[in-house]
Amino acid sequence: MKISLSWLKKYIDVKITPQKLVEKLTNAGLEVGDIQKAGLDTVFDVEITSNRPDWLSFLGIAREVAAVSGIKSINIPKALPSKVKASMKKPFSIEIKDVKACPRYIGRLIRDVKIRGSEQWMKTAIESLGARTVNNGTDITNYCLYETGQPMHAFDFDKLEGSRIIVRRAEKGESIVTIDGVKRELNESILVIADTVKPIAIAGIMGGIETEVSESTKNILLESAYFDPVTIRRASRRLGLSTESNYRFERKVDSENVLFSSCRAAYLYKEICGGNIEEPFLDVNHIKSGIRIVQFKLKNFERLIGMKITATRGKTILQSLGFTVKPGKGKDSLSVTVPSFRDDVALEEDLIEEVARIEGFDKIEEAMPPIKAHIDPAYSDIYMTKSKMRRLLLAQGINEIVTFTLLSTRSLDDAMIDGQNRVLVMNPLSAEQEALRTSLLPSSLKVVNTNLNRRIKQVRVFEIGSIYERVKNKFSETEFASITLTGTSYQNWKDHSRKVTFHDLKGVIESLLDGFGVSEYKLENKKLDYFSPEQSAVITAKGQVIAELGKIGKKVCKKFDIAEDVFFAQIKVATLCANRKKEYRFIPVARYPSVVRDIALVVKKNIAAGLAMDIIKEIAGALAVKIELFDVYTGDQVLDDSKSLAFSIEYQSPEATLTEEQVNSVHSKVQNELLARLNASLR
Repeated sequence: MKISLSWLKKYIDVKITPQKLVEKLTNAGLEVGDIQKAGLDTVFDVEITSNRPDWLSFLGIAREVAAVSGIKSINIPKALPSKVKASMKKPFSIEIKDVKACPRYIGRLIRDVKIRGSEQWMKTAIESLGARTVNNGTDITNYCLYETGQPMHAFDFDKLEGSRIIVRRAEKGESIVTIDGVKRELNESILVIADTVKPIAIAGIMGGIETEVSESTKNILLESAYFDPVTIRRASRRLGLSTESNYRFERKVDSENVLFSSCRAAYLYKEICGGNIEEPFLDVNHIKSGIRIVQFKLKNFERLIGMKITATRGKTILQSLGFTVKPGKGKDSLSVTVPSFRDDVALEEDLIEEVARIEGFDKIEEAMPPIKAHIDPAYSDIYMTKSKMRRLLLAQGINEIVTFTLLSTRSLDDAMIDGQNRVLVMNPLSAEQEALRTSLLPSSLKVVNTNLNRRIKQVRVFEIGSIYERVKNKFSETEFASITLTGTSYQNWKDHSRKVTFHDLKGVIESLLDGFGVSEYKLENKKLDYFSPEQSAVITAKGQVIAELGKIGKKVCKKFDIAEDVFFAQIKVATLCANRKKEYRFIPVARYPSVVRDIALVVKKNIAAGLAMDIIKEIAGALAVKIELFDVYTGDQVLDDSKSLAFSIEYQSPEATLTEEQVNSVHSKVQNELLARLNASLR
């Protein structure tokens, strides 16, 4: 918006230089983009933000200048009284058919006007802003638009059919020739001002040529109204028509300014056009005005802005901006009544911002913020553990999934999850959101089912999330990580058709534990309802269960419509975190060669491989630097109740090269102990 400094001085005595004024306005948030000289005048091109429609007027800018310049008040231009007693019958009527689109409409009749060219002072003022002048009857409404921010329109009253104003939506097939000489087709979405026969204006945008004020006009009907911003914006876009009027209506004009602007324009018609103002005017008003009072506390200003301000200074600034200020509730508090033209102010923080920008952000002293020592929860041990788990699992080619916390009780039942400690939702939105999950298994199996149905033969997924339980009428939330494997294994490059086994899952977990430096752990048989009895186990460390793992039972797989073998593990994050190695000690690469020996045992099926590994560690001691189970066999070559376990043992000494006799001696002791303790035989 362009602002003429000469015109602005009608409302406020600006004593500072234009450059200093621009600096002050810009620092306060009213950015001046360009300054131009127009003869003896200076014209500012001001950038108006969408939340400040009150700045789209000279009076609004004057209030801002008063605030930044320390001037208490501005000069309000002369206007007719807004309250007039009814003394005669009304010569016209107003009907609003769409109250939402037009909640307020003021009509005022001005008789015996003399329409001619505008006086030079008005022409100079309007033309300084780059607008054109027409005649004094039209120019008065344009002048008031820039002055007060309220768009108005003057109709030739004698050309209105039925002496009636009707605010309605356009009817299908209607059209209007606007004052720019263009015929515009209308539709039902466009709000119009009409008489009893036809549309005479496109509401809030442009008037029609048939009722345009000209030198032959004797009587004027002056319109001042409030139109819904959305309605005007849509009509403007549909018609491809933009004017100074709709620019302001779209940004929401001040509903209380509608009356003052009408009174101001009427005063100018009387003074300039010699018009006789008929009273009373008509004001059809459906807007319920409400008083907004906001409490302003000085301590909150200091807390948010970082500088102190006195109650007197705060009151002065707010009053200069048009707010009404009284003592507030409590010490150092102000009760502030928000004016109708400041629709953007609703909170105390809004008032704090107003005072701060006028006082000057440059007055805020530079200071280091207070730093309090605390542990950022984002980098807690649990957080770091979960982050590392993700990295280690992703590195093994396992993809992360995220599933819903809420699920159906049927899913829990199908997965054979114990129902005693379930947390149920009192008013579930659907049957699929009846309970908080007490295990990650049901969601993981649904993911497996979805992938297999889409012919994805290999599923390797993990999830880190919370499970919820009710324990003695208290709720607990515990974080777990699940690992689910099914289909083929790509880790065996020789045989791409090999199916995933329990040992693949065990290997993933062992790699995970190794990544956290957890070495003292045991794999123990433990029957869990949802696992197959022969492949159901837990991993413990220091007497705590870190993970449960196994092959999902056929009954559970059938419930989830899965025909493949599925292997599942659930790891307790907190337990893994507690057992992780916090300090790492690096040892040099061995200087002496190692010797590898294999041993294959035939044991009963109920003998765990972990038990055999514990015996090897015990007997070989530090010389066994690596023990690997590389084969488990059940088939024709062993009895039905037996299985073959094949181990690879790497022997090495950090002090010297082991001789053949030393390796044979240790390996023989290991073999004999395995045969004796496990009641095994060599294969």
